[in-house]
Order: sequence, then structure tokens, then C-alpha cells
Amino acid sequence: MNFISELFGYPLGWIMWLCYKVVTNYGIALIIFTLIAKLLMLPMAIKQQKSMIKMQLIKPKMEEIQKKYAKDPQKQQEATMELYKKEGYSPFSGCLPLLIQFPILFGLINVIYNPLTHIVRLPADVITKATEILTSLEIKTSAYSPQIGVISAVNDKTTAGAFEALGADVIEKIQSFDLTFLGMNLGAVPGWTFPLILIPIISGLTSLGLSLFSQKTGTAAAEAGTQQQGGGMMKGMMYIMPVISLIFTTQVPIGVGLYWIFSNVFSFLQTIFLHKKFNVRKIVEQMRLEEEEQKRIQKEKKAELQKKIAEGAELSKEEKAQTMTAKEINRQKLAEARRRDAEKYGEEYVEVTDEDLI
Repeated sequence: MNFISELFGYPLGWIMWLCYKVVTNYGIALIIFTLIAKLLMLPMAIKQQKSMIKMQLIKPKMEEIQKKYAKDPQKQQEATMELYKKEGYSPFSGCLPLLIQFPILFGLINVIYNPLTHIVRLPADVITKATEILTSLEIKTSAYSPQIGVISAVNDKTTAGAFEALGADVIEKIQSFDLTFLGMNLGAVPGWTFPLILIPIISGLTSLGLSLFSQKTGTAAAEAGTQQQGGGMMKGMMYIMPVISLIFTTQVPIGVGLYWIFSNVFSFLQTIFLHKKFNVRKIVEQMRLEEEEQKRIQKEKKAELQKKIAEGAELSKEEKAQTMTAKEINRQKLAEARRRDAEKYGEEYVEVTDEDLI
């Protein structure tokens, strides 16, 4: 887990550092960072929305497959995967945004745990020396972040003198960095103590509100998931995630909880945008109406052609093609291919049979 945190922590640290340089307020920089992360993931959210629309469109075909191969699960799975391939649909596309959020979250934890590295930008040897001094003072500090402990100790008049060996310029840089936001130390771990527990509670409530709103508007990935196997589990995740959010944010710095809260707020705004621009229900209904209209037109054209045939009228090549079934079209294509091979290699032409089309 430390490897993942460090791997994503360094690039995210640069983004946080740039945000902090612009606003010089750690809390506001964290909110701006959250907005940037959401904007970067917006194309994936749009793709996910389009995938949901496609899922709704192929749902009737999936139901046909399930009915046809009800007694043969293996054949049913093969036919379903073939349908996915034909329609260009991936059942796992809805999971991608969620999977990407977790590396960002763990990377952000690394950034918040190590502000001297990512924000103050002190050299590694200086940070090591500072943490050694902190250890020698035997001050009770967060087991999660010695760097936050260093910042607290340097700003404490009773222990600041112990860090004189770091140099005046280093001490000035540390003291100029403010880790507080709205009176809260963003490096503190809330646990279950009041009033810090309010951050995890708000995080859980905003997560629950987002899930319910997404389900109501039809923009939740779970809605598409409930139409396929395992959908019940995905729907259940909509209610499990808020609980996870509550528990998780009690055990990490407040800054992570603040990120989660604003991530939910921005996701709520994103959901409103997606619902207006890519309304799943309306688009699917419109596309099905258009499909039905196309079928009606094709049926009328076929009826006209059948009437021409009955009257003995000569049909054009295009009209003949329209009267052919899919099987007849495949038969014709295979016959043409065999004729070409027979002419090319001087072999005897073999007529196409029904067995060849199976």
C-alpha cells in the first residue's frame, strides 16, 4: 500500500504544490485539487454514461439469450460475450472511474501525511534530520505522520529550540506553512472524538446523498448493473460506500475527509450535468422509438416489394437484396467466395448447403 501511495503521491504532490502556490492556503488548495481531479475524470464519466445507454439498448437481446439458453449456462455466457463484442460494450467500463479514485485517494493521503516533502519541498536529508530530532524529544505524535509532528513541534515555543540545527531558513519555511483550515488541523486524525467526527459524518452523508440522487436520476452505474448478473451487489455498493466513507475517514487525516466531502459535492454537480446532457432514460426511449420506426419503414418497403413480385414486376438489384433474409445473404456471399476460389485454383465448384451456414 505504501508503494501505491508514494507512486501516486509524487505527481499529485506537484499538483497540490502548484495549487498551494496560487492560493497560499492549504485547505483551499485541497478543494481546488479535488476540482481538478474531477475535471480530469469527466471524460471517463461521460464514457461511462454512454456505456449505460448502450447497456439499456442491448438489454432485450440479453433477455432473449437468457431465455434461449436457460438450461445451458455456458452457452448463455458465450452468447452474451459474443453480443458484447458485436455491440462494442464492456460490462466493466462502469468500474473504471471508481478504480481510478482509489489510487488518487491513497496518493492524496501520502501528500497530506508528508507536507514537508510535497508542499514545503524540503530535501530528504533535512526531513530525516528533523524527524530524528522529533524522536529524540519523545513527543507523543501521530504514528501516521512524523512530518506533521515536526511541523507542530517547530511551531511550539517549548520545543522549537531543539530544531535550531536545521538552520533558520528551514525553520522559517516550516513555520510559514499553515496546515489549518477553518480552525481545523488538516493533519489531525479525527477518530470518534467530537467535533472532529463531524468531518467523517459529513463525508458519509454526502456519499449517501450522491448515491441516492444518482439512482433517482438514472445516472448511477448501478442502474445499468442491476440489469445484468451481479447487479444486486453493485446496487448494494451504493449503500455500503457511505459506511466505508464514514469509517475510513475516522482513521485518516481530516484533509482526506475534506477531499472526500468536496469530491462528493463536485460529483453531485457532475451528475446534474450528465443527467441533463446524457439522460439515460430519455435517450434510450428515443433510440428505441427510432428503431421501431425504422422497422416499420422496412416492413412497409418489404410489403411493397412482395406486392411487386406478386404482380410479376422486375426488381432492381437493390430491391432484390432487400427481400433476402440474413441466411440468404450469407448463402450468396459464401457461394460467390467459392466461385472465386474455384476459378482461381481450377477446382470444382461445390454448391452451398444449409449445413455450411450453421
